[in-house]
Amino acid sequence: MLVKDILRECLAKMGEEDFTDKPAADRTDAEKALAAKLVSALNTAYREAVSGYLPLIAEESVTAADGCIPASSLARAIVYPVSLVTAAGEKCRLRSAPDGVATDLNGTGVLRYAYLPEDADESGEIEDMRLTVSVLSDGVLAELYYRDKVFDIAESYDSDFRAALGALRYKGREMRL
Repeated sequence: MLVKDILRECLAKMGEEDFTDKPAADRTDAEKALAAKLVSALNTAYREAVSGYLPLIAEESVTAADGCIPASSLARAIVYPVSLVTAAGEKCRLRSAPDGVATDLNGTGVLRYAYLPEDADESGEIEDMRLTVSVLSDGVLAELYYRDKVFDIAESYDSDFRAALGALRYKGREMRL
């Protein structure tokens, strides 16, 4: 989904005029400032969604030395490790460490881990098919109104955002209490 589509939805929910199709040079200072605030809030809401509810998982070949896989050696910003498998197919123990992943492996293996996405800009795209424009726009508006200290409206959007993420998280799975 395009970032512009999310911004359009946010502007519609705010009751503001849609300026997303205007070139940046033709926008007023207020429109530029609002667009920047919305994009910043979008990045925050999307990071929150993928770090707490719907993780993005990557697999990467890694080399562990002295029981540590440095976070700097990974291609993406790691949130937490999921699993580590050696070339022989054996699972290794692992845990998060301040500077990477601590493990009992010495050698090469395949690390599965949850990661944070890169920040999007206004002309960008979010390639996560699990989320909808409506869900992300609720998260964006919650973050925006929290920043502006309009807590009543922010709380309403935030509860809608979290309820939708919770439903998406367990969609299609049986839950037993």
